[in-house]
Amino acid sequence: MERRRMMPWLGAEAAACLALALLWRPEGGTLAGATAFPFAPLGRLLRRMSLSGNGGNAGALGVFALVAALPLAWLFVRVLKRRARAEDALLPLMSALAGFALYGAVNPGVLVRWLGPAAGVMGTAVLGGAFWSAAVAYLALRVLRACRAADSARLLRCGFWALGALAAAAVFGAFGASPLALMNALASLRTANPDSTALGTTYALLGLRCAVSAGAYLLDLAAVLAGWDLLAAWGRDHYSPETVSAADTLARRCGLVLTATALTSLGLQLAQLAFASRLYTQSYDLSVPLTPMVLALGALLLARSLRAGKALKDDNDLFI
Repeated sequence: MERRRMMPWLGAEAAACLALALLWRPEGGTLAGATAFPFAPLGRLLRRMSLSGNGGNAGALGVFALVAALPLAWLFVRVLKRRARAEDALLPLMSALAGFALYGAVNPGVLVRWLGPAAGVMGTAVLGGAFWSAAVAYLALRVLRACRAADSARLLRCGFWALGALAAAAVFGAFGASPLALMNALASLRTANPDSTALGTTYALLGLRCAVSAGAYLLDLAAVLAGWDLLAAWGRDHYSPETVSAADTLARRCGLVLTATALTSLGLQLAQLAFASRLYTQSYDLSVPLTPMVLALGALLLARSLRAGKALKDDNDLFI
């Protein structure tokens, strides 16, 4: 599987995410509010239906029951086919969370009683986030079980899917999450300082922070694409020169990610320190790049292992 097939999809995702960040504001004004989807819009629809009369109320109840029962229906199918596993115990929890989130979206007043006054407009996002967390946990456990039982060819396909998901996440971070965080920060700054005319330095620093964040995601994407090339070469021949070269490229890119992550984080902190007296908002975070460090070390060890394996294979081929 060549990565060129994936690039148009990543480009389309980047355009969609950028449009989303510039044009759409999720509930609560933050990215976390996106977890309210689809419960918030569906809840508003069901509320209008229930207020339209007896027929609309009956239809709303039916849709509510259908949405809440979907995970239980999937569990029922798996039990009938004798394919239920331990992770399927999360499906009833997902049904309960979906029901709570949708009921809270239909009746916003109950969110304060359930979650306290601090919930505010983010109540549906909180419940929706709990549902999506359970869904991600269920999916992760299913994928882990499938990988453990897979043969080499199927495991290779799982690797491609995993890298594809990582690439999509990196594109979303660079073109969705980072610009959306910038737009929200700018809006909050203007709201808190409506009469100030000296916000230029703060604007510039917020833009720099967005660029650093987006750049880190793009570097992650470059490393993921190098991993994709390595898997493709490894699938064709474990110890070919192409495979060894792809492993070396992955190690170099992981090292670049580690270096850039550490230096850009330091540079951002120093820039804030240098212009602290002219900034209206500051954020000092201690960034310890443990994940890039571990990935760089793992990629380096993999490259050396493949190089040693190829040398051993070449020596064995001399005796055949």
